[in-house]
Amino acid sequence: MKKYFMCFLFVLGILSLPTHLLAIVLDENFDLSQFNGKKIGYYTGSFDPIHIGHQHVIEASLEEELVDFVLIYPAPGGDPFKNRNALSIRQKMIASIYKSNPRVVLTYWTPKELQEKFSQIKKVEIIGIIGSDVVTEKLVGTDKALSEKYQKVFMRGIPLTKKHCEDTVGALMALKANSFIVVLKGYIDLSYLRGYIYDRPILKFIQSQDRSSTKVRNLIKEKRPFEHDLEFSVQAIIKENGLYGHQSLLNIKLKQELLKMQDQDQRAREKLIGIKNLTLEDCEKVTEIDKKNGKRLKAIIKERGWPGISIVGQDGTSAMWLLVQHQDSDVEFQKNSLELLEKAVKAYESPMRNYAYLLDRVKKNQNLPQVYGTQLIQEGGKYVLYQVDDMDNLDNRRSEVGLCPIDEYKKIIKEAYQLTGEDFK
Repeated sequence: MKKYFMCFLFVLGILSLPTHLLAIVLDENFDLSQFNGKKIGYYTGSFDPIHIGHQHVIEASLEEELVDFVLIYPAPGGDPFKNRNALSIRQKMIASIYKSNPRVVLTYWTPKELQEKFSQIKKVEIIGIIGSDVVTEKLVGTDKALSEKYQKVFMRGIPLTKKHCEDTVGALMALKANSFIVVLKGYIDLSYLRGYIYDRPILKFIQSQDRSSTKVRNLIKEKRPFEHDLEFSVQAIIKENGLYGHQSLLNIKLKQELLKMQDQDQRAREKLIGIKNLTLEDCEKVTEIDKKNGKRLKAIIKERGWPGISIVGQDGTSAMWLLVQHQDSDVEFQKNSLELLEKAVKAYESPMRNYAYLLDRVKKNQNLPQVYGTQLIQEGGKYVLYQVDDMDNLDNRRSEVGLCPIDEYKKIIKEAYQLTGEDFK
C-alpha cells in the first residue's frame, strides 16, 4: 500500500508547473462583449522592463475599483525617442506576470486593429492611466505649442492616419479616454489642475513607488543587484536572454536535457491519472524513469550545484525542481537538494514556490508536518491534506511564496486528477 501511495505523490508534481498558465490575451478569440458597460484602464508605456512600480499601479486601480479591467499596451515603437527592446520581448515579460488574472489584459493588436475592435463595443468607458511626467511635460507643459498638439490627439480616439496605424503615437491616439488616473512620480503637486486635464477629469491620483525602467536598466548595465525591482519571471527573461547588457550564461544543451527528462516524467505520470486503485505494475514505468533521472540529477548537482535561471532559464530550473521533487526513494538527496535550492532562491535564481513544494515534500517524507500545504495523502480511501504546522496561518504563508489559497488549490487538484466528492475531502 505504501508504494501505491508514493505513486500518487509522484503524480502530484504535474500540478506545480507554472508553464501551464496562460496570459489573458486580447485577440480574435477574446469575447469583447464582456467589456460592455465596463470601465477599462488603458495603460500605455514602454514597459522596458515592466517593474513592480507598474504592478502597484495596476493592482491599486483594480483594488480601489477605479476600473473593471486594465488593458496594458506596451508602446509598439516607430518613434525616435527611445531605443526599446523588441516589442515581443516586452509583451513576453508582461504575459509572464499576468498569467491568470482575468482582469488584466494584454493585446498584440496594432493601434489600428485596437481602435477598430473597440468601435464594435456598444458601451465602454476608457480611463487613461498616465504618469505625472506625461501631464507636466506633454499635456500641460511649459512648451505651449507641444501641449496644444498633444491635447488635440492624446487618447482622443481620433481616426488614425496610415502613418500611425502601427506606431507609438497611434497607440496614444487609438482609444478615447473619458478621464484619467494619474500616477504621481516622486513629490509633485498637481493641485493647480483643479482635478482636470483641460476638458477631462482626473479620477484619482496614485502615488508611485520609487521604481523606473531606466533605473533597472542602469543597475543591470552597472552590474549591480536589480532583482528586487522586478517580478521573478521578468528577472528570468532578462537573464536568459542577456538583456540590457546582462551577460547570458545560458546552457541550452543542459536546459533541453532537463526539459526532455521532465517530459518523460510527466508522460509516465499522466497515464496514471484516473486510476483509483494503483498497482505495483502501474507504477513500474514511473519508478524506472525516476531511478534513471536520479542518477543524472546527482551528476548535474555535483558538477555545477543547483542550475538556476541564469544557466537553464525558468523552465529549466523548474524542471530540475520537479524531477528532484519525485526522488522520494532518496530523501537524503532531496534534503541536500533543498539546501542548494534555498541558496538559489536567495540569489534570485529559482522561484520561492519551488522551494515551498520541495520543503513540504521533504517534511512529508520525514513524517513531519508540512509548512505550505502542498502535499496530500490517502486516508480512509480519500485524498486529504497531509498534516500542516500552524493551519490557521496557512493561507498567509502560501500567499508569501506565490501560492493560491488552500481551498482553491484543492479545487484545482480535484479537477486535474478527476477526483469526485467521494474521492477527496
